[in-house]
Amino acid sequence: MIGGDNPNQFFCMGLPGTLLDPAQYSYDTDKNQVKPAHVKANESKLADKLFDAAFMSSASNGKHLTTQYRTALNMLTPKLNGKLFDAKTKLREVLMTPYPYNFEDGSSEVLTLEQVFYKLYSDYVSAKEKWAQKQLDKKNELEEKYPENTTEANIKKQDAFLEWYGVVAESEELIVEEKFGKVLGVFSPGDMEIITGILESGSGRELAEARAALDNVGELDPSGGHIYPVTLYPENWFKLLDTSFTSIDLLESPAALSQRLQVLEMQKSNITANINQFLQVIPDEEAIKNLKTKYETCEATYKEAFGEYLENNTSATLDMFKTVIDIIASNSPNSDQPNTDSVADSTIKRVFGVNLEDVSKITEMLKKSASNCIKAQQELANSSEAAVTSALDYFTANNKLQMKNMLTPLQQQLNEINEKIDEQKQKISLSTAMQPQPDKDAEGNVKIPDKSLVAPNKVPDRFTQILIDTSISSVSEESSKSSSASQSSYGVSFFFGGYSSSSSHQEAVSKEMENNQSMEIQIGMSVAKVEIDRAWFDPGVFMLTADMYNTSSEHISPVDETSFHADDKQAVLNRMKKMNESVFPCYPTAFVVAKDVTIKFVSQKAISNSFAQSVEEHSSRGGGFFIFGGSSSSASSDSNSASTATSSANSVTVRFTAPQILGYYLEAVAPDKSTAISNSNNSNSDYISIFEFITAFKKMLDEHNEKYNKNILS
Repeated sequence: MIGGDNPNQFFCMGLPGTLLDPAQYSYDTDKNQVKPAHVKANESKLADKLFDAAFMSSASNGKHLTTQYRTALNMLTPKLNGKLFDAKTKLREVLMTPYPYNFEDGSSEVLTLEQVFYKLYSDYVSAKEKWAQKQLDKKNELEEKYPENTTEANIKKQDAFLEWYGVVAESEELIVEEKFGKVLGVFSPGDMEIITGILESGSGRELAEARAALDNVGELDPSGGHIYPVTLYPENWFKLLDTSFTSIDLLESPAALSQRLQVLEMQKSNITANINQFLQVIPDEEAIKNLKTKYETCEATYKEAFGEYLENNTSATLDMFKTVIDIIASNSPNSDQPNTDSVADSTIKRVFGVNLEDVSKITEMLKKSASNCIKAQQELANSSEAAVTSALDYFTANNKLQMKNMLTPLQQQLNEINEKIDEQKQKISLSTAMQPQPDKDAEGNVKIPDKSLVAPNKVPDRFTQILIDTSISSVSEESSKSSSASQSSYGVSFFFGGYSSSSSHQEAVSKEMENNQSMEIQIGMSVAKVEIDRAWFDPGVFMLTADMYNTSSEHISPVDETSFHADDKQAVLNRMKKMNESVFPCYPTAFVVAKDVTIKFVSQKAISNSFAQSVEEHSSRGGGFFIFGGSSSSASSDSNSASTATSSANSVTVRFTAPQILGYYLEAVAPDKSTAISNSNNSNSDYISIFEFITAFKKMLDEHNEKYNKNILS
């Protein structure tokens, strides 16, 4: 869908994609700000990568375009066309022929034809320059005489100049014509331009110019390398990377959010335990003693409330019940009357891992004791905060500043963790309200959602919307083909986007692939192409390799010109194999950026909770899916994940918040048709070697000097 049909160009997809941090490439283009040094360095690194010839690659090959380009240039030296050399030799003999000429300056020196021509031509140019200078001086003189910028003054200046020009122009023009006539008497300037053009012609000069261009732009980098500036089009490409996802789009399922909440609750529990230990250093005064007693009572009540659940359902764990209680509490403004109906059946099924028909039993059990549990949970939180506040007041009143300073950081941590817990509970409440319910047909079967549900919210300028619809069985089939072709295992590893995953995750996905072949996969994203321009890079040099010798035993690129889009796939793979054995087989010309990527797994039957949990947990840990990377692209991010996942009874949706490079367009270097310089059996007699060129050129000079300069050199 992205590759195009250029026979010498192909799209190399990354597995997974390379995540981008827009801050590393941003600067103020609207105010014409000069590109900062760090942006130049980062863009140079993006454009200097080289990849092995392949349609999919896990990473660059570690080589740099600039290094391989220079190596390829140094491998070549031009052949010299023998016939062209003979023609140039005869032209040089004409130009170097002595040509006696009387310059009327008393000199008796005999000059060559070339010297006489350029001396006369120089006199002609000087005469033209003097006449132009006289006209300019007259105009300046009139500007000083009539400084006013009025119509009347301008007319006076124009009339005065025309009168002067009419008097002096004819004689000045005749002087110029006289000088030019002397030039034509010796040689025509047009003929001389033809001769110089012939003398300048011939391949090989391009190599020197390419090396010079490369040498002139390299800037030292602190890392020990060089920075070679590039221009990326559009020049404000980094402004295209902002996501169009809203906070609602990025909401995770209540079960996934509650897992994050449990981590925060554990952190809070640790802080509270530290505070409780710290309070033991306080003398047993009545106020502090009451607070400590209240905290311990609330903690016991909290554990007792959860204990009732464990007695009624031995297969459940404490974390399972805490998850559901957190969801209920987040959706219950009045803790005395918890809204147990706010928890969807699909969420209970996900958390407890039970069949839908068993959900009603757990729901009924929740209704009995949820109120006590939520109330105890809130009282425990309030009592711990009250204990800290009273302790700080006690330390202040008793001038125990050291103890106060030790307790204050714990209080700050407690406040911060409480804010995060409140924020997470709000997300749970909103996620519960937004929990999608599957659409069913008249027969009660779940409808597969239209692909528009994975389409980006908006498609910005310069972007193209791509929607892909496939099935889990197709993914399994293609993975098997890839495994067979490359003699390596893809399968679940391909599903998880190249990132390692736990064995339980892999098992869950493998099982779903085996048991639910009807699952549909929908992918939507916005993509844009960013072109790479390197003013110092000229790959056209390698189109002339047939007229060059190769000073190395290696090839720059293979002679094979099979189209990368040919039907004969084996021929294409053979060409790529030969390319990867070459010095400089291909180079990137552009890369494709994708953003607002959404993947949706949909099934007509209920998706197993193990599959949904594996996807959600893999996403929360920064894992990728298929070709899409999920780790955060920013080092300053407060989360290590650039993807979010949410699930319902029959679907799992993953959204990627970070933009990423899906891959690079790679252009094949022109076939290397050079001849090894060690091969002396050159079948083409039109060309001569460097040694033959030097020998013939020296012979020409010797013959010329013998004929014209014998007396001087003797």
